[in-house]
Amino acid sequence: MTGKTASGGTVTRQEAPALGADITQQTAQAVAAAAGRVHEAWTARDTDRRVALLAEACAEDVAYANPVKSCVGVQALAALISELTATYPGYLPVRTSGVDAHHDAARYEWALRDRAGQAVLGGLEIVRFTPEARLTSIVSFVGQPPTIRYTYQA
Repeated sequence: MTGKTASGGTVTRQEAPALGADITQQTAQAVAAAAGRVHEAWTARDTDRRVALLAEACAEDVAYANPVKSCVGVQALAALISELTATYPGYLPVRTSGVDAHHDAARYEWALRDRAGQAVLGGLEIVRFTPEARLTSIVSFVGQPPTIRYTYQA
């Protein structure tokens, strides 16, 4: 993927997905594109466009969960995104890692960026998908997992 910087320069994004059992390069790229459409739905200004993007990327009964909200269905996900973008205007999700996929599941890291492009929050998404790479489930985790503390006694 190639684009332009604010100063007129060129930026090129390259990624090599990690492929496990039953995953082709084509499937991994299709899953990455579906995740991109879901994130693009966060930027859509009207509900019809948001629903269209989600319907293209997801199964009709897609299940979504983050640490504070969950829903089932494209319409419900569109409504949840509308609610969150109204509560936190100007913050948009972007995928910040390649896709690691096997069987019918994938994971990737994401960040929530402010209007200046600064990452203010990050996390991990785990998705399940159909053979056609339509997302059936999106589980979003925020931040890093908790640290394990070990106590040793002699």
